[in-house]
Amino acid sequence: MNGRKPDLNEVKEKVVSTAGLLLEKTMILKDAAEEKAKILTQKAKLRAESARNSSRIDRLYADLGSLYYCMRKDEPDDPMKQLCNEITVLLERNEDLDRQLKELKQIENPVEDSDPDVVPEDPSGDYENASAQETSGNTEAPDDAP
Repeated sequence: MNGRKPDLNEVKEKVVSTAGLLLEKTMILKDAAEEKAKILTQKAKLRAESARNSSRIDRLYADLGSLYYCMRKDEPDDPMKQLCNEITVLLERNEDLDRQLKELKQIENPVEDSDPDVVPEDPSGDYENASAQETSGNTEAPDDAP
């Protein structure tokens, strides 16, 4: 081992040199990270715009197809006949399904789908007493009724 003590100036220069080197490397890493972040941000923006455009194109295709169907469903061009027929069958099936759903709703809750001007039998809201009277067969008015 070297018996000489390190000079304070040498240590100071070594520390300053190392700190400078670290600072320089940190700046290089910071610049690289900034550049990477800019690239990633730009890529995300481009992907988002592309996705918006694709979504819009899909809606326009659907609108175009719907418009064509509405205009030409009775006399479609030959390449479109099968598609128009399938759409017609599906639309008719959905109408039937909607009708069935409406019937089931009426069975499930007949008051809800009835005439909105019709008032329920017990407008007082005393449903507990009313239901107890119905189940017990008691047709008299409750004790607190006027």
